[in-house]
Amino acid sequence: MTRVILFLGFMLIAVTSMAQEENVFADYKVEIKFSCDSSTFPSTWMDKEINAKGTNLDSNEIVRGKKIIAKALLKYPVELVKSNLRKIYILKSLEFYGVPYGGTNSISCIYLSNKGIQEGYTDFWIEQNFHAEFSSIFLRNYSFLFDKTKWISNNDPDIKYGNSGVDAIKNGKAITSFDMELNKKGILSLYATASIEEDFNSYAENLFLSSLGFWEITNVHHKVKEKMMQVVDFYNSINKNFNFNYFESISKR
Repeated sequence: MTRVILFLGFMLIAVTSMAQEENVFADYKVEIKFSCDSSTFPSTWMDKEINAKGTNLDSNEIVRGKKIIAKALLKYPVELVKSNLRKIYILKSLEFYGVPYGGTNSISCIYLSNKGIQEGYTDFWIEQNFHAEFSSIFLRNYSFLFDKTKWISNNDPDIKYGNSGVDAIKNGKAITSFDMELNKKGILSLYATASIEEDFNSYAENLFLSSLGFWEITNVHHKVKEKMMQVVDFYNSINKNFNFNYFESISKR
């Protein structure tokens, strides 16, 4: 009898949690999808060069996917999300330009891959990836609030950005772990040297969900701190709820 009661208790908690997550998606007016069809990717991504491909998410990953995204969305003001994001796709795999992607974005959609925890696609990795891709949408939609000249001035002179994230992936430079030598030069990771956008993404994802050591790096390296504060100011210009204290409080949860 005790086992039955415990089982029913667990089921009630699970159902309540799922209902809460669906309420989040409803409140934010965001549709979350886990499979591909003819409308998944923009038509311009279907040409021979980009050749966008995706595979349906494993069914046993759907509940986890919803939980991760609901948690991530709650870090943003509702109206801001409504104005900038329409759909989120979590698929098992993504491929563009003939190479696998962890995530990307279009005008108002975010695409994330998830091959399962056993393959390294942890809750942390997926959520941080979400924030990175969302930051690209913000950077594009509010580009007039971002000073590229100021950004570059906080890099060492020898830092030269690559052509794109695609090239970085193809050339084996998609390494996102913190790099101590690059940190001295204002760059968080090797992948961040792919472009200004990838560099910006690396700061944004850590402000919303910080990797171990992020805040220590900002305290040690002046150039990193200046760029981090520029990202904070950028988000604060979009919505006043985003300030340093806010990011410091949410980034560790």
